[in-house]
Amino acid sequence: MSCSTGTLSEWYYAGHAAPSVMSLTVATNFDAKVIVAPSIALGSSAFDVRRGQYRSTEILQTLAAVKHEDWERVLGIVDVDLYVPDLNFVFGEADMASGVAVFSLVRLQPRGSRRDANALFLKRAGTEAIHELGHTYGLRHCRDPHCVMWFSNTLAESDRKGLTFCAAHASQLRVARRSK
Repeated sequence: MSCSTGTLSEWYYAGHAAPSVMSLTVATNFDAKVIVAPSIALGSSAFDVRRGQYRSTEILQTLAAVKHEDWERVLGIVDVDLYVPDLNFVFGEADMASGVAVFSLVRLQPRGSRRDANALFLKRAGTEAIHELGHTYGLRHCRDPHCVMWFSNTLAESDRKGLTFCAAHASQLRVARRSK
């Protein structure tokens, strides 16, 4: 696997998601070097007591504030439930302008045998990581339900789409990464 000169950086809160597996998934799909950075605290202002959830947009602001100049992208991985106004939850959110994204592990936990559940959990986490990082490169939601950029309302939709970009989004990503 070749690595570009850019660096994608992942932030792991609470040590979830097997950093080596997630790093490899992201590095492979974006042809980039991945750095696992130290955890940072979630700001209490992002927590909505009434909903029992965190506003993902505020977490994006926190990530943008700590992003190093030489990092191409930052991906935050949290173990709390996320939302944006007008939606009951989000798997994740991204901001193209600042090059940061966040996704939550909370709703990705599968049922089933431990071995099967762990593999499915890691696939779901990889899918959400790739999807949100895709948004940081300007990729929009896709009409192809098998493309990683498909908008998922449910885990079944997320499971169907998998880890790969459709041809059109793969091409758009190549262009976006060259122009960074």
